[in-house]
Amino acid sequence: AHFGGDPDNFMFPRYSLDVSFLRIYDDGAPAKTGHYLRWSPSGAKEGDLTFVSGHPGRTSRLFTVAELEFERDVAIPRRLLRLSEMRGMYAQFQERGPEQRRISMSSLLGVENSVKALKGRHEALLDRALFGSKVAAEKAFRARVEADPSLGRSCGGAWDAIAAAVEKERKIQRRYDAVESRGDLGSALMGFARTLVRLAEELPKPNEKRLREYADSKLPAVRQKLLSNAPIYDELEILKLAFALTKLREDLGPDDLLVKRVLGKESPRDLAGALVRGTRLQDIAVRRRILEGGKEALETAGDPVIALALLIDPEAREIRKKYEDEVESVLKKNGERIARAAFEIHGTAAYPDATFTLRLSYGRVRGYEQDGRPVAPFTTLAGLFDRNTGREPFLLPASWLSARESLAMDTPMNFCTDNDIIGGNSGSPVLDREGRVTGLIFDGNLQSLGGDYWFEESVNRAVAVHSAVLMKALDSVYHAGRIRNEILSGRAGGGK
Repeated sequence: AHFGGDPDNFMFPRYSLDVSFLRIYDDGAPAKTGHYLRWSPSGAKEGDLTFVSGHPGRTSRLFTVAELEFERDVAIPRRLLRLSEMRGMYAQFQERGPEQRRISMSSLLGVENSVKALKGRHEALLDRALFGSKVAAEKAFRARVEADPSLGRSCGGAWDAIAAAVEKERKIQRRYDAVESRGDLGSALMGFARTLVRLAEELPKPNEKRLREYADSKLPAVRQKLLSNAPIYDELEILKLAFALTKLREDLGPDDLLVKRVLGKESPRDLAGALVRGTRLQDIAVRRRILEGGKEALETAGDPVIALALLIDPEAREIRKKYEDEVESVLKKNGERIARAAFEIHGTAAYPDATFTLRLSYGRVRGYEQDGRPVAPFTTLAGLFDRNTGREPFLLPASWLSARESLAMDTPMNFCTDNDIIGGNSGSPVLDREGRVTGLIFDGNLQSLGGDYWFEESVNRAVAVHSAVLMKALDSVYHAGRIRNEILSGRAGGGK
């Protein structure tokens, strides 16, 4: 799934086999269901009607111009700058040796993915024509709302209220990010400490009075993460903490009272080393004991990372309350008012923003034009082998190289459609008009990153693994013909 690495991420043409097959068991035996998606015998072809079912995560297409300007001018540039520094930090860390490369690779991949995604969104917001169309559309929409006496009374002031809230966000965002949204300082150990501190404070409260992430419905996931046996690498933790503490001082200034209390006379690097060497939170048993002991166990733990979390938490709660009361609640309330007005005026001609709820999108297999040249909607196995350089990130495994002679080079590999998807649709099936599986969504092209704010049908593309290559890979590369036959026949141990 990582073939092509960051250079190919959010790109097309693409050559990736990003798929997992899972079997569901019922009482110890493979589950038998009356309803399931059948496999297409031929897969998708150019121009075919396609449907994608799934849970798209989040879009911001109802954002006002004020909110889009904040994203374009403040929020995204700040995040990009920080992530770019982190990318350099991890790249340099990996130069220390193969072990450092191994333990930091997932962190680097995550940062690279975020950088590319945010750059795509930012470039979309910098497109004058598209942004101008949002300005014009908002002006026309507001005029229609204000021309309707009923809508004008209920929704007319929403845009001005949002603009005022955004101005407040501009003033507090830097501090909110520094002490609340990034309060774990990018560290697993600090994340454990902060969770233990907040659990001790929140659990005695009634469910409805707690911070939302500590509601009863969220506690199983919180405990699972807190008691995870995932390895903690002290060298990597020191790196992350040193970076975060440096940025805390940079963002808030060396004269800030919280910065002075956190750092004292220490340098970020020295403090990070002392924290990691002095804590015992690497030990699951220690975390469990503090979790079960509540406030008393927390206060007597004598752990430096917990002490740091206790030091930061009061200010983090204070800035969070200010953000929720003066910004978040205003944006949410007035965003709902605008959404209601949009439904009253446009009806079902426009669909609501994605919220991780199930939806079905329709489209077709379709190429597009980029930089004046046509981009075909399919790639093939021939292109995959041609892309192989024998070096990362274009390194094909030996299993694929040895299977080359048994593979038809014209087998479709990946394809693109103009279905409207967004992050959260990864793993969604692509279905034909008969409801048969023709592919599996795993990405979008670079132009799709602007889909957070608008859908540009001419270039926005969903990217999927073709059903034909999935079956061919199971059979010829992974020698899992039995599973291939079962998928195609719909019967356990079935034939062809």
